[in-house]
Amino acid sequence: MVAHYDLTRLRRNSERPAAIIDVLVATSGGGFRTADLPLGLPTCSARSRRRLWALYPAGEEVVVVYPDGAVAGRPVEVAAELARLAAGDGDGPLDVEAVRAIRGFLVDGQGRVAADSRRESSSASRPVEALAAARVVPLSSGQPAWPDRGQPTARPAA
Repeated sequence: MVAHYDLTRLRRNSERPAAIIDVLVATSGGGFRTADLPLGLPTCSARSRRRLWALYPAGEEVVVVYPDGAVAGRPVEVAAELARLAAGDGDGPLDVEAVRAIRGFLVDGQGRVAADSRRESSSASRPVEALAAARVVPLSSGQPAWPDRGQPTARPAA
């Protein structure tokens, strides 16, 4: 299940989202209470003309802040919801690219949680912990760091 939060539920520190306020959480006694859900530092973020898009780990779940609010839930469910949001009218190309980038951290090409496929080769205990390690692609020694610019050159002697 994906939870939706509107912009009024986001507490900001300057421009950066700092927490989702008044989130219903379970207590150890089987009851519920409201609390703020701190967001910390984003794993991935992008800025469109409308505002910030950002992915935050939240235990076994993730939170994605987008221009109209936030969504929270399991990574696969949030990725599906982001695809639905990106298909909506009024989103510009920067919004669509932001969704594509964030979804790349959440699911692999087969629609599975991306962190689960990395967990087998990682010591991460939770899927969300592996999100920060996503998209690390080592370059071979013969491959230029900037393919369009060629190999870096030494500075001429002064």
